[in-house]
Amino acid sequence: MNHSLPSRISVTLAAVAVTAAIHAADMSFDQATLKSEGAEFSLGAGNHHFWDQVEFRYPGMLDLDCADLRILLIPGGQKIDRLIASNDVVMTLVQRGTNAAGLPGNRTGGTNRIYAAVAEYTATNDTVTLTGSPAFGQPWVEGVEGSFRADVITFDRLRDKIGARGNFKMIIRPDALPKGTLDPAKAAAKPPASSQ
Repeated sequence: MNHSLPSRISVTLAAVAVTAAIHAADMSFDQATLKSEGAEFSLGAGNHHFWDQVEFRYPGMLDLDCADLRILLIPGGQKIDRLIASNDVVMTLVQRGTNAAGLPGNRTGGTNRIYAAVAEYTATNDTVTLTGSPAFGQPWVEGVEGSFRADVITFDRLRDKIGARGNFKMIIRPDALPKGTLDPAKAAAKPPASSQ
């Protein structure tokens, strides 16, 4: 019996969490579940493949649904090289609030949902790249403060940045802005600056 299988499964669960920007240290693996109609573990090559109705559940943190999930480890190791979720990818993230002024959305916490045809995590540059979706042809992100979509969306975890390229569109909910920001009456009632 190969005793490295339990540790490789832990790496697999951590890999799924990494794509959603959840730190593996925050996870208790005995609570996470990964289900699919089929799975293949190529232990020597470090390739794990799950297909048909793939579901990853970590209650209160992350749900991931897709038709195909591939996890590639660095040869001979326990470290993730790439993770590729494809075909109708839907991720639901429960986010804690953030004070990162440079990043849009989710300062209050809540649930974000991500839709894409492909979500790919690359360990070398610690990024998650989203492409395509069945509904709009573009991946999109919905959150408590609004939504956005683009041809390619990149979450750069190393630099704490979100990038969006090609046909970008953002919708911001009015209640996500500070009170009075969009109140035209307040802008019109403001007295002109004194010229003394």
